[in-house]
Amino acid sequence: MLSDKTMVDLEQAFPFIGELGALREQFVDLLHYQRFEAGTVILDVGHRCSGVLLVLSGQIRIYKLSEEGKEITLYRIGKGETCVLTIACLLGTGDVLFPVAASAEQPTEAVVIPVEIFRRLFYENPSLQKFFFTSLSAKFYSVLGLLENVTFKRTSDRLMDFLITKTAGGTYPLYATHEAIAAELGTSREVISRLLKELENKGSVRLSRGKILFRP
Repeated sequence: MLSDKTMVDLEQAFPFIGELGALREQFVDLLHYQRFEAGTVILDVGHRCSGVLLVLSGQIRIYKLSEEGKEITLYRIGKGETCVLTIACLLGTGDVLFPVAASAEQPTEAVVIPVEIFRRLFYENPSLQKFFFTSLSAKFYSVLGLLENVTFKRTSDRLMDFLITKTAGGTYPLYATHEAIAAELGTSREVISRLLKELENKGSVRLSRGKILFRP
């Protein structure tokens, strides 16, 4: 059973809970609470999905790892969100395994809907359907934008966009390793280090260990 605090957090983060009507108590009684420390791999490639996460706080990164060991961040989920790829696995036919990986970037609190409960209640309740289909739509367009960037933009341009976004146009320093930036952009650490060095030579950035000052 969820604690009173968790129930308050759940209803604030997921308004659809209040729209479940007579189903609400049954639904809530079947949830269980989980906390993940930063760096925890929540679900890895090829594993079976054991439930649907509803994030109450923190942040989870969903990413793809290539056979060569390169990573690319697909999207993140935070308070009030769920992992749409988990939903896609559970609503598919047969035993669909998780195609990517998920790890906590920050200490994260969530409640979990068990697989069979989710499958049964999803088809019975329009409020549940509306929330999950809205989530699917939002993340679909997010991943589509990522695909367009990776396909049609040069890595140097994507790096510049990344720096502008993460530093608010040079207002704040960026605390990130070259490896972390490479994972974000779907390239190698060597490529990012080379491009940042070129920007440093031009006077556009100042580099130090784990810190980047951007000068647009």
